[in-house]
Amino acid sequence: MSVEKTVIENNQVQPLSDSQRTTLFNNIIGYSDVKRLFNLSFESDKPVHILLVGPPASAKTLFMLECIKLERSFFTLGSHSTKTGMIDYLFEKRPRFLIIDEIEHMPMKDQTALLSLMESGIIAETKHKKTRNTQLKTWVFATSNGTDKMLTPLLSRFMVLHFKQYKFENFQEITVHMLSNEGISRDISTEVASCVWAKLKSKDIRDCMKIGRIAKNKEDVNWIVQTILRYR
Repeated sequence: MSVEKTVIENNQVQPLSDSQRTTLFNNIIGYSDVKRLFNLSFESDKPVHILLVGPPASAKTLFMLECIKLERSFFTLGSHSTKTGMIDYLFEKRPRFLIIDEIEHMPMKDQTALLSLMESGIIAETKHKKTRNTQLKTWVFATSNGTDKMLTPLLSRFMVLHFKQYKFENFQEITVHMLSNEGISRDISTEVASCVWAKLKSKDIRDCMKIGRIAKNKEDVNWIVQTILRYR
């Protein structure tokens, strides 16, 4: 059996710029303490991994979308990842930040691929009688709707933060903020938030974005919501 050994530390990585520190997470309302934890993790000499746990529509994915902006980041969905594909990417691209949305949907065999990476930075694989290994310095940030389907050893490698679902006031404020970034007026944005929350019984900001992008006025908002309800 041949052995291919690659140990190339990726320590020489530029720290976050002042611009990144001040603008990253600007699209997220509140959570100043969580933002600070992420920034402290970025600045740590050794990786500190963070897992955000909570119901849908609780800003978890927004944090991941912001982390994608970091240099040398790689984003994947837990349901779309495969052990082989992830290992190949880690060997070839050597990402600084590995970002996983809905990690609980990652099969158990794929979760095991992360254990050594997060504990020691070592990645090893044996395939077709050939072994290869390397060492990385990679931060792992992930989200999960729950932890029941996650391996206990994997869970223990994360700093775990539990998010609660939005209250209406937060939901409306975030909707207005997100839609204002797309040039949508406050009147329409607040109507969208109210209708999605009260009529669609949804707490998902994504529903607000879908409606806000096509509504030209409040009447449009109500008509779109009624149409969705009619065909639900």
